[in-house]
Amino acid sequence: RSIPLADSPNPAAKPFALRGADEATRARALECLTSAVYYEAGNESADGQRAVAQVVLNRVRHPALPASVCDVVYQGSTRETGCQFTFTCDGSLARRPSADGWARARKIAEGALAGAVFAPAGWATHYHANYVAPRWAPMLTKITQLGAHIFYRWPGAWGQRAAFSGRYVGEPQDPLALRPPLRTPVEPAQIGLGTWM
Repeated sequence: RSIPLADSPNPAAKPFALRGADEATRARALECLTSAVYYEAGNESADGQRAVAQVVLNRVRHPALPASVCDVVYQGSTRETGCQFTFTCDGSLARRPSADGWARARKIAEGALAGAVFAPAGWATHYHANYVAPRWAPMLTKITQLGAHIFYRWPGAWGQRAAFSGRYVGEPQDPLALRPPLRTPVEPAQIGLGTWM
């Protein structure tokens, strides 16, 4: 709460589309993005889910981050304190998704992969739940809050449109190999919520 919202413009991201991707690549990207939307924002409004999808795709475009949807979603998930998206390392994947919730998340992911842009998220590359205070938050530019998530972009040139020049490289052949072994869910304090999400 002590970090003010930026008063600088928050332009919308460019549309992201999987041009030239084969059906298998599209299916892998859709599965990974749906997982992120469902497990990170399944209890949020459609806008909250769209914002999470936008962050994933913004990260795919940033040259400092992995260049595929699955690699972004599962980055660091095999390290105890290195996951970028909490659901990949806190045991959430052991929960079977609800059919309705998964269908809703999949629809959001399909739209995002087809070029739908969620403008309020701008060029956000990070977010966290409003009940935690990660150590990295004061180093970033706070741009909006949607539901239970607060969204940030990198300050300076790294958070502007020109920085998002990375090229999408396709998806790994086996995205499931990026997942950590299933383990019993742990309390957030045990996994270090100060990671770069």
